[in-house]
Amino acid sequence: MMPAYLSTLLRHTWAVLLCVGCAQAFAQAQPLDQVTQPAYTNATVVNSLELYKTNLRKAETGDPVAQTAVGLSLIEGDVVPRDLKAGRVWLGKAATQNHVVAQYYLGQLLMLDVLGANPADLNKQLTEGLGWLRRAAREQYRPAQLLYSQTVLDSKADQPFGHSKVEAESILLQCADTYRPCTYHALARLDREPLDTTLPCTANERCETIRRLLYNLAASNDAQAMLRLAGIQGEDSTYWVRRAARLGHPQASLDLALQVINGQVPLQPEDPALASLLNTSAEQGEVQAMYLLGQLLYEGKRIPHNRPLAMQWLERASAKGHEPSKALLEKMQAVTKLTPVPDPALADDDNTDAAVVQVPVLLQSGGQAQAVTE
Repeated sequence: MMPAYLSTLLRHTWAVLLCVGCAQAFAQAQPLDQVTQPAYTNATVVNSLELYKTNLRKAETGDPVAQTAVGLSLIEGDVVPRDLKAGRVWLGKAATQNHVVAQYYLGQLLMLDVLGANPADLNKQLTEGLGWLRRAAREQYRPAQLLYSQTVLDSKADQPFGHSKVEAESILLQCADTYRPCTYHALARLDREPLDTTLPCTANERCETIRRLLYNLAASNDAQAMLRLAGIQGEDSTYWVRRAARLGHPQASLDLALQVINGQVPLQPEDPALASLLNTSAEQGEVQAMYLLGQLLYEGKRIPHNRPLAMQWLERASAKGHEPSKALLEKMQAVTKLTPVPDPALADDDNTDAAVVQVPVLLQSGGQAQAVTE
């Protein structure tokens, strides 16, 4: 029986290995006269079949790239009938020539046990499969490095099939410097361990590793990584929040907007406007941004007054259970009922004071109505 920890491998491997060619199965299950034949030649299938034949001729001469292509075609079963055992043979021929792609797929094929090994041979087959993955990983093939390290490190055994977890972790961190899937997986593993916050990051090896990996992601415009860097001791928090907000990250947009509202930082020319920051955050579901946007739209001080839109945002936040939005919305509705409607017939054109209407507006800080002249 396959070890339980290999379920992790099954979640990350080649989905096509688990699927039978539906078209072939459908055709074989019915009499030919009941199968609708296409009225035209499928050029894609013809071209693929010709490509398979070309690869087969090259594979028979020992070309490892062609051998890998033939092996994968036989495993997929889209162009030629599916034959896993023959596919394994061709992948094996290429793998023994140190072709890393063949080693990668052969390792998966053996570890998935789709070949139906008997119980006595299964352990040997799984050991061979993980061995092929390690060979490809040692040759710097990034997908193999990720899959190998995941399989070994997620195992509950100290040395699964005789493989070292120390080596697997080293392979993962090496891969994480240049391959984003490895970076995300390495960060996820590091995040599961408790972090000692009593020491500065520079004195904490794990924190320094996390920071290095986040730098790699930030260099490729990963806004979430930038926001995480903003929370690391010793980093320029505002710098990273600005960068993430400019990329439209909801929490970073809200954080920058709050700093601007509180007078902590000014907006820079490259920053979105205050209304845009809050709108970006609110549209992505941040209720605090909805609340602030509704409040500012109603006040009309920092951004243009728009009462209907203000109430829409407060209603959306209230629907998510945001109590401050509910309270502010109730106050706005109460103020609306008490607002007098001036009678134009009573206005005296010769008296400028008669044209002044007192409209209650909520203050930002206390939420109380204050009469202002409009």
